[in-house]
Amino acid sequence: MNIWVEWFRQEDSKKNTWAQMRESAKWNPPKSTEIHRRYFDKHIDAAEFAKRKNDEGYHASVKSDGAAWYG
Repeated sequence: MNIWVEWFRQEDSKKNTWAQMRESAKWNPPKSTEIHRRYFDKHIDAAEFAKRKNDEGYHASVKSDGAAWYG
């Protein structure tokens, strides 16, 4: 089973209106060339890496190609 993290830069497309209410964010899928991937042996390591990337302002998600026990 393979475990990997995909991440890409998340742009803030929200704009303020005259009443300082924010518009809802619209999902714009990234180009396939902008998506980065890194492979891991353990799910816990992948989750920690994804959290660091999220803290840096990226959109990161942990993915796998099969069912497994993550203990």
